[in-house]
Amino acid sequence: MKHNVNIKVDLFRKDKSGGFQVNNLPIDAKITFAGDRLNYFTGYRIDKDNFDPKPKNENMYAKKNTKGLEGKRVIQYNDINQRISIIKATLTTLFAPLKVAPEKALIISTLDQACRKSEPATTEAVNDPLIFLPMFKHYVNTSRLSKDRKKHAFSTINHWQRFADKKKLTLTFDIITPDTLRAFEKFLLSEKVDIKGSKEKKAARGLNTLHTIFAITRTFFNHARKELAKQGITIQYPFDVYKVPSEVYGTPIFLTLDERNKLFDKKIESERLAQVRDIFIFQCMTGARVGDMCRWTKSNISNNVLSYIARKTKEGHPVTVTVPLTAKAIEILSRYDMPDNRLLPFISDQKYNVYLKELFVLAELTRIITRQHPTTREPENVRLCDIASSHMARRTFVGNMFGKKDSAIIASMSGHVANSKAFARYYNVSEDLQRSAIEAIE
Repeated sequence: MKHNVNIKVDLFRKDKSGGFQVNNLPIDAKITFAGDRLNYFTGYRIDKDNFDPKPKNENMYAKKNTKGLEGKRVIQYNDINQRISIIKATLTTLFAPLKVAPEKALIISTLDQACRKSEPATTEAVNDPLIFLPMFKHYVNTSRLSKDRKKHAFSTINHWQRFADKKKLTLTFDIITPDTLRAFEKFLLSEKVDIKGSKEKKAARGLNTLHTIFAITRTFFNHARKELAKQGITIQYPFDVYKVPSEVYGTPIFLTLDERNKLFDKKIESERLAQVRDIFIFQCMTGARVGDMCRWTKSNISNNVLSYIARKTKEGHPVTVTVPLTAKAIEILSRYDMPDNRLLPFISDQKYNVYLKELFVLAELTRIITRQHPTTREPENVRLCDIASSHMARRTFVGNMFGKKDSAIIASMSGHVANSKAFARYYNVSEDLQRSAIEAIE
């Protein structure tokens, strides 16, 4: 679903003398969607002269080296801009798969969670304990899920809401049986969405997305069973019969060392793309997820060794990752001296992936590769530049070491957990070993 968001300050707020205020103005996100409007307060205020309504550099609305306020607490400009970036990214994640407009309350609660703003407790689920969606929303709003996990959970709630609307159902725990879950799965696989810039439509979700949706639903069911049991209520558990779709991992696609070095050495006139290249190569040299990398500061590095706790593991069994920095990584860091101690001039995930495709074309990284389509699972031939993404850097880090170095050493630097399916898929017999084996029967 299309949406638009404009970040504004209230320039028409009057002071006691009748003039317009110029200080301590609220920063609002003005959201339009499906013919409707929503004004969302970011939680921050700023003086008029410190705010740029039309920033040239992504989300830099708060001018460099300025300050704002959250209540009476002083907030630095980079924290203000980070929240604006989070709001925009969260809205993109929320609206992208939708065909039916979400409730404003869901938009607000999603943004509140993404911004880590405090939320009042709700009694909605308690008042009607057997109604499925209110309790699901209450669970997500009050749980200690990570920010990314909450985004996926709210998206899952949206999927269930559209399913209920189409089937004209009031979802209760009593009617969610294994057959209901199978019908929901069929709905998810058959639902069509518009392809941006095309009149065509495609299936909205692949098998890995299905796995995430049902895994989150199953986790909520486990929570609901325990909570309702405290009230003396027993609900059926459909996941005893219905099996959650398994994740499917294809052969990982990554840059060869020659391609990576070609990109590193490429002379790039555009400052924007040169910065994206540096971020990508640094990610290739550290193997981190982009969500971890964008949070690094100079304090994460000591004696040219990077150290951090992988966000994906911090809620369960935190994994501390250490990576010695290569000469190329150190050279990239020497090019930047960020005022807020960040390592590099990170941008939003969405822009990063868009710019990477442009960068790969510029660097002539256009070789044809065969992959399994993420939705249809059918083989297809695509250009490397057309599927460039931030995660390709992580695969480049692991893929070029796998089979050459001990797997445990690689995993200690990539943050993969033991028995990870994502890690195991890198196992692939090299062409050199295949040729050597063929020579034995010549």
